[in-house]
Amino acid sequence: MYQAEQVASTQVRDRRYEDRRPEAPKSMLSETTDRQCRIALPPVPESAGVARDFTAAALRKWHLDSLISDAVLIVSELVTNAISHGTKSTGPEPPGSVELTWSYQVSRLICVIIDQGTEPPVMAPADDEAESGHGLQIVAALAAAWGWTILGTGEKAVWAALHLPIR
Repeated sequence: MYQAEQVASTQVRDRRYEDRRPEAPKSMLSETTDRQCRIALPPVPESAGVARDFTAAALRKWHLDSLISDAVLIVSELVTNAISHGTKSTGPEPPGSVELTWSYQVSRLICVIIDQGTEPPVMAPADDEAESGHGLQIVAALAAAWGWTILGTGEKAVWAALHLPIR
């Protein structure tokens, strides 16, 4: 079932990101190499939109336009989850930021979201009537693979990989 949805999703063009062609502000980009870009996002709902624009700009820069629709949807779901579940304030400390990294590798494009949460992401049971809770199901349907780990810093990293288009 997911394979059919995944194939169909890559054939649909998302005109919102095709026509706008946003450029991420230079202050947002913190590139460590020409194949990796990173941004720190505040724990506010508007950060999902910033993450979508940042993703579209990065993939355009790498000439991966055919992956933009799926990548934007994946990053939107993962950043929203990180803000909702991984940035809770503990005591007098303000909630921490969410870090988004895209890495353009030899055979895959990898999205990594780091937050301060320690609880594993949980895929909600499929419920077509629910208004929310579909995020990880969407990520699983679109990504070639996804997972999570607790880092040595105590932070959580959730990642998703997309296959690169055949050239």
